[in-house]
Amino acid sequence: MVSTEQALAQAEHQCQQQGARFTAARRRVLAILLDQSQPQTAYQILDLLRAEQPGAQPPTVYRALDFLLRHALVHRIESTNSYLACNSPHSHDDDAGHHWPQFLLCDVCGDTREVPLAGELRQALARQANAYGFRIGQRPLEVHGLCPRCQSSQ
Repeated sequence: MVSTEQALAQAEHQCQQQGARFTAARRRVLAILLDQSQPQTAYQILDLLRAEQPGAQPPTVYRALDFLLRHALVHRIESTNSYLACNSPHSHDDDAGHHWPQFLLCDVCGDTREVPLAGELRQALARQANAYGFRIGQRPLEVHGLCPRCQSSQ
């Protein structure tokens, strides 16, 4: 498992490679997400940021999240409107370099896991979309259900 400091160093290197500035605010928002085990809403991130910087305002968080999303350092979980640090940047890209994360979301406890989407499934989804003349855009796939802990408690 990569430490927060290692992940921040990798993120900074990735930004440098892309010619982007990894500012202190962007670093701090990413560090907050890396330190959380579950996705956080923008306002949860703001609350954690305000513990250190009482004057922090929502635009700071939203601008940082926008940057981190554009540079594939975080993911937005659409169904919960929350954010999660990418746990394995670019390790499950397709042949064109597109990131295809899959999220397993527990409907009882909210546990969320990013897992690689199998290549065969990525290809099948793309083929099916292409058959209808549709080109897949953003690629996160969210699967809702029950985590092992919640299954065993039923």
